[in-house]
Amino acid sequence: MMCKGIAPNVITYTSLILGVCKLGEWKEATRLLNEMVSKNIFPNVCTFNVLVDTLCKEGMVGEAEGMVEMMIERDIQPDTVTYNSLMDGYSLRGEMSKARKVFKLMLSKGSMVNVVSYNTLINGYCKHKMTDKAMTLLQEMSRKGLVPNTVTYNTLVDGCCKVGKLGDAQKLFSEVQACGQLPNVQTYAILLDGLCLCIAEKIESARELFCGLSSRGLQPDVRTYTIMINGLCIGGRTSEAEKLLTEMEEKGCPPNDCTYNIIIRGFINNNETVRVTGLIQQMVEKGFSADAWTTELIVELLGKDKVDPALLPLMQKENYELNLPQLKLNRSSDHPNKH
Repeated sequence: MMCKGIAPNVITYTSLILGVCKLGEWKEATRLLNEMVSKNIFPNVCTFNVLVDTLCKEGMVGEAEGMVEMMIERDIQPDTVTYNSLMDGYSLRGEMSKARKVFKLMLSKGSMVNVVSYNTLINGYCKHKMTDKAMTLLQEMSRKGLVPNTVTYNTLVDGCCKVGKLGDAQKLFSEVQACGQLPNVQTYAILLDGLCLCIAEKIESARELFCGLSSRGLQPDVRTYTIMINGLCIGGRTSEAEKLLTEMEEKGCPPNDCTYNIIIRGFINNNETVRVTGLIQQMVEKGFSADAWTTELIVELLGKDKVDPALLPLMQKENYELNLPQLKLNRSSDHPNKH
């Protein structure tokens, strides 16, 4: 730019600072800030917002507070974006009282609070299992004429599921549809996960919810399929889980490494080891590997002669760091034992 006689301005520097912040190069961002000031190019609210947001995401909330103080000293008033970032920073650190203090400051300044502000504080409360306070904020939004969006409901549904309040989660799921905010695939995935990780009797409810996706014009993604497969395995419905694995491939949603690890563990935990070798073979052919948890289970099965000895060279081919020479495999039968 400068070679062509074009001088950088505040927008140029803000864009550069944003770029290096996204790369995590905080020292370079500081250098650019000092450089622009030395050239009498003074940062504006957008520049400071980039810095405050980055500092908060890095857990450096004290430094972010310093940035906000610097803004005020320079007669640059923090805006909604500034305070939302600061709230998020406190929430990430679990300092919810400080996050709430920032929120109250915004309320005192008039119309600074928006849906993102509420979503930020709701997310903080939900992450720290304070769902009652999060639900109170949802009611407060309506009173202030703000319309909760899909992010609001997804956060609350997830929060309720995480603390075992499935009834509240399902009620919110119904509420989001009643108020015209259509659930997205993520909403379904969150509720499915809650239902699937609960007691087995909830699996049928999860299955119905999953089947309802297509009627809403939504296509399950790999995460949604994987969650449902996990739920079916937890419920002992491994044959259905395997059918779903085939179905997702046929519908153009190929399983990933997480999907394969989930279904392999599901079969092992249900003592259905006959299919394990075939599933591992599929996983390896697709370029995926067993994670630490799955590998540990497979090693245990090898040691107890519960899987096909043909799995041994397959595991060696994948260069798993296992203590395989100590395993004594029973080769007297062509099939593994059934338990």
